[in-house]
Amino acid sequence: MFRTFFVLVFLFFFITCNLTYAGISAAEKANLVSGLKNGGALVVDGTGNSLFAYRENDSFIPASTIKVATAASALKIFGNTYRFKTEFYKTEDGFLGIKGYGDPFLVSEELALIANEIKRSGENFFKGILIDTSYFSPNIVIDGASSSSNPYDAITGALVVNFNTISVVKQKNGQIVSGEPQTPLTPIAIAEAKRLGRGKHRVNLGNNRTKCVQYAGELIAAFLRKEGIVVSDPIKSGIIPDSAHFLVLHKSSRTLEENVRELLEYSTNFMANQIFLVAGAKVHGAPATIEKAQMVLNEFLRNDVGWKNFRVVEGAGLSHLNRVTPKDMMALLHYFEPNKNLLPLKEHLFLAKTGTLRGVNTFMGFFKSREGKWIKFVFLINSPVSFDHKFKLAKELYRAL
Repeated sequence: MFRTFFVLVFLFFFITCNLTYAGISAAEKANLVSGLKNGGALVVDGTGNSLFAYRENDSFIPASTIKVATAASALKIFGNTYRFKTEFYKTEDGFLGIKGYGDPFLVSEELALIANEIKRSGENFFKGILIDTSYFSPNIVIDGASSSSNPYDAITGALVVNFNTISVVKQKNGQIVSGEPQTPLTPIAIAEAKRLGRGKHRVNLGNNRTKCVQYAGELIAAFLRKEGIVVSDPIKSGIIPDSAHFLVLHKSSRTLEENVRELLEYSTNFMANQIFLVAGAKVHGAPATIEKAQMVLNEFLRNDVGWKNFRVVEGAGLSHLNRVTPKDMMALLHYFEPNKNLLPLKEHLFLAKTGTLRGVNTFMGFFKSREGKWIKFVFLINSPVSFDHKFKLAKELYRAL
């Protein structure tokens, strides 16, 4: 009798657990398939059981959802607590030598800390500034990157301040002031603002790497002067000589984990490809190149995540050449699950990453079902649909479960 009782109890719980996710009706599945247009999807529960699958082995353009792969690779290579570095020297002829290593978040607040560190080193005068960008190849071309003036299209580099962007306000009387209280106005910022209309603007400095280096030097000099350090005007590029005297090793106040959270929240193309390139240089040595970065990310996806038939040519999802399957992306979600809280919360329901390109609308991540169980989902839509289409589809899925 007791044996029969325990068998019945086991069957009750077995059936109950399996019926928990049996709520996706044929009509609801048909709606999901219809909503995918030219796309594919895969949905699994916490134990890996497939709840919904459509063209899960077909290849699609992932757009910015590939940033999850870039983030996962970097966290594996460097560790969550890694901090990007920048080195400072004084050359024999009195220049401040600055060697960049690709810090993606070298913003004004960080430069203020650096200026204070240099002041505490005891130096109070520099004849000029020498910027060493040799950690990155000068000929990096990223497929899909735009040359627009939008801040998110800023170019990568070994030493990049404020994402190679300026923030200025052109007042009604034509006067130009900084658009940020923490950022001093520099000659390049003034020159760029002169061609703008009235109002507040944030623009990037374009593909002119010489101008970007000049701006970095001007801004760092401005912060040094605020600390009472005298800095003469010459700003030049070159290799810091071995004879230079080491002054300061600055480590970012932000960890890689914090940078990844920012990257995934704001989907910053610059930060994604900056981290992508630095990872390549870390594994295969300087200078950073697109080829080294591709090798590192592809090796990680193949060996650590288990991808097989895919193509990833850059780390931000800008390229239409990137190709992945829903099954690939589900494997990535499984790998990234310990870090899922780094993903932004979308629509108050989904810890997830979105992706948008011309004719591409993607969405992948995690959510809790109404029964409180974690669900992983991937939607890769390669059709021209509205921006919020992916959210509507995900909410349909949520209601079905």
